[in-house]
Amino acid sequence: MLQEAILNKIKGYLVDYEEFSKLDFSKLILTIPKNSNHGDFSTNFALVVSSELKTDSKELAEKIANILLDKNDSTFNSINVIAPGFINFNISLETYYYYLKEINLSGKNYGSTEKRNEKVLIEFVSANPTGYLHLGHLRNAAVGDSVARILSFSGYDVTKEYYLNDYGTQINLLGESLQARVFNLLDIKQELPEGGYKGEYLINLAKILLSEKDEKFLLNTDIEFFSDFAKEYLIEEIIRDLETLNISFDSWFSEKKDIHESKYLEETKKILNDHNSLYLNDNAEWIKTSEFGDDKDWVVKKSDGTSTYFMNDIAYHQRKYNRDYDLLINVWGADHHSHISRLRAAMDILSNDSTRLVFILIQFVRLIKDNKDISMSKRSGTYTTIKDLLSEFDKDLVRFLMISRSSDSHFDFDLDKCRSDSEENPVFYIQYANARINSIMEKSQLKKIDFDNLHLLSEEKEIILIKKLLHFPEVVKEAATNYAPHKIAFYLQDLSSEFHHYYKSTKVLVENKETLNSRLALLSLIKIVLVNGLNLLGVSSPDKM
Repeated sequence: MLQEAILNKIKGYLVDYEEFSKLDFSKLILTIPKNSNHGDFSTNFALVVSSELKTDSKELAEKIANILLDKNDSTFNSINVIAPGFINFNISLETYYYYLKEINLSGKNYGSTEKRNEKVLIEFVSANPTGYLHLGHLRNAAVGDSVARILSFSGYDVTKEYYLNDYGTQINLLGESLQARVFNLLDIKQELPEGGYKGEYLINLAKILLSEKDEKFLLNTDIEFFSDFAKEYLIEEIIRDLETLNISFDSWFSEKKDIHESKYLEETKKILNDHNSLYLNDNAEWIKTSEFGDDKDWVVKKSDGTSTYFMNDIAYHQRKYNRDYDLLINVWGADHHSHISRLRAAMDILSNDSTRLVFILIQFVRLIKDNKDISMSKRSGTYTTIKDLLSEFDKDLVRFLMISRSSDSHFDFDLDKCRSDSEENPVFYIQYANARINSIMEKSQLKKIDFDNLHLLSEEKEIILIKKLLHFPEVVKEAATNYAPHKIAFYLQDLSSEFHHYYKSTKVLVENKETLNSRLALLSLIKIVLVNGLNLLGVSSPDKM
């Protein structure tokens, strides 16, 4: 809104001059100076284009500033130049008041972007259906869903997909592990398979199975039945856990059904063969990824004739490309980093545009209680599930904390520091700002707010809040561009902090009706932005706390 309007004004004034008319104005960027004494906005455009125009950067900055000053545009209070060529802008209060009204007009759409003709497929979580979701999956889920919300808000047509790895060795082990638990409950000695699943959840699942099925049937049925029963049960549990966190998927893609049973694996291998990209070595089949930027070749079919996980993934991504999405986003754990180059190489072999394939890597979460690490291993059965976590902690707090740092940074989830309703609890502080505003509105005797009369908002803390509110669209844009929901989390913390400081120092419910109107208008606009921002993070905004 405001920032875009200022950029358009600057560009509009400069293109009338021949020497500037052919410049790449995508390089014209506004930033907010760290030192507020340097102005409201600053640009280094003169520094960026000075070599192209073969002009001293400071002289060029002064020339641009003089062109803008000559226009006598009321948008700008002042324009000045600082060596070696920065141009700083102070924006008039009237301009701020004008754009402030737009927040009210836009409401729940404030900060959003008009619909684009771009389709995005974002795949995230995709945990194997061999156990309950744990804390590591939680961060992936929170980041993936928040990125999807932000992209949708930014005009993209977004599809959220969960890839079910419901085929192969780990599913067979799941079935064998469940069968062993059933037999043990029937006093029949059977050891868990090597590499099997030891979790308590399989004992509970075995009890459910015994309550539903005849003992004779269970003693004589095959492993596939046990695998399917456990898999379907755990998928339902995964769906339920995610729904608790306000996360749902548009598409559930089954490796078994959509890759293997559909013969899509064979079709993809045929294309690879047609590209002469496969060869035999040591009774295994390899793909020539080293010829397409990877550091080595990889096995796609083992000596026993089964396809590797990598081959299955190639087929899955080939299927993604064939569904005509403009952008394919994978939210993966950081331990999959080495898998990226080989997958990109495989897509290039298949003549797919690998630049359309984007990866968001999620670093591990370390769970700490009583200053000690808590293990998270499915197979050992000692991991902390999302169910465990949500039985003790508010889902909004849990979800907010998962995106409160950049996804590529490690995160320590300290259980002992996440219980208090105070400034130490960041989401409570934000939600409380919203609830406090709602309470003030209810106490006010003013029935209707006039958003055309905001000129009494002139205190320093009010101007700071106004500038912060008008920066929200840029924060959303940056979060969408960089797939970085933590930027919205930081912003909301800053905004709520500024509001609480304002509330403590300034009486809102005053007798003067014009002053009351202006301050209530400001608070209602803060509320709009808080609610919009929290919604982008999948966090609720209760009116009472």
